[in-house]
Amino acid sequence: MPTRESLAHPSLGKLPARKILECIFALSPTGVILHHHLEEVSKTDGADGVLYTLTGQPAAPGRERCRIVPPFVRQFSTAE
Repeated sequence: MPTRESLAHPSLGKLPARKILECIFALSPTGVILHHHLEEVSKTDGADGVLYTLTGQPAAPGRERCRIVPPFVRQFSTAE
């Protein structure tokens, strides 16, 4: 079974998330996929899975060129 991943967003709450390479993608309540990077989050491993928390740190220089295509929304399905 894959590890559950979530992003703690300051205004949107706990969102389903996926880490791909050095990117963290999170599904907002409106269906928009948010895109952050490892240096922008802290990571906590717990009984419920991995929780990424935004730290307020800026993305590394050059990240504006990041072109990783976000996963399909179905990747965020909670169905087992």
